[in-house]
Amino acid sequence: MDDRIFLAQLDFFKKLGLSDGIGIVKDSFRSFYDKIRSTGIFSLSKKIDNELMWAYYASGHCGYAIIFDTDVLAKSYDQGKWGGMYEFDMHYSSHLPRFDIGRVGKEDVVKTLSLFLGNKSKAWKHEAEHRLVFEKGGQCLKIDYRAIKGFVFGCRMSDDAIDQVMKTFSGRDLRYYQVALEDNSYKLTLKRLEDKYPTAENYCPNHVQYDLEDLLEKDKFVQGVGYKYRSFVDHALQEVCREPFVTSIYQIVVSDDQKYPHVVIWANVDKAVMMRPAKSFEFDLVDGAVICT
Repeated sequence: MDDRIFLAQLDFFKKLGLSDGIGIVKDSFRSFYDKIRSTGIFSLSKKIDNELMWAYYASGHCGYAIIFDTDVLAKSYDQGKWGGMYEFDMHYSSHLPRFDIGRVGKEDVVKTLSLFLGNKSKAWKHEAEHRLVFEKGGQCLKIDYRAIKGFVFGCRMSDDAIDQVMKTFSGRDLRYYQVALEDNSYKLTLKRLEDKYPTAENYCPNHVQYDLEDLLEKDKFVQGVGYKYRSFVDHALQEVCREPFVTSIYQIVVSDDQKYPHVVIWANVDKAVMMRPAKSFEFDLVDGAVICT
């Protein structure tokens, strides 16, 4: 980032006699710049078939790439303790970006961050980088496991290593691919791999347990219809147990005075991760299907 124009403009205004507030502006700019330097950056790529990236980021095609859903990643931090999360594509140029006083107060947060953190030399254009920026760093981030949608294995990754990844991440309904070289070519293509553990038990990150009888008994003193929808309630509770930051379930309320039978489930969440100590989840029973509302 080239900020010389901005600082020169402030000096010019000072020479014109407009010195009031110039020091404050400079201090604010330096504070803002220091804050940017303390952010956490998670770098992703939109391309999976670039041979250079497989060569120097994946141990010469022996490693793997992870497929992420950035929308799910963003939702991981709705109530998190890491501040906001912002995302943008990298811009590639032959020149350093310039910051001048005309941009002060006229750019939104994403555009401002992109100006400082979203630019690289054209030499890196092949990476097609997409960045996630976290206000409060990122060394101890915990993400929603459902943000991982699949894996792409390098063309030289061993069968044993592939099996180990599939076994470790079983029960999550992931997609698997492997990179392959086209005949007589350097071009990379993807081939779909079958999951070796398709019948594995559904993954539950915190191994949350609940006492269905106890929860239904407590519900008798609120609405009193929980036992009537026992199967529905049990299904909804299983869904909540798979939530990434839930540690325990302490209350349910079941009702059927609206269009569909409805259950509200209250759960405790990981205090080291979430700002609030509890979270509620709601489900409807619609034509035999349990729908999260």
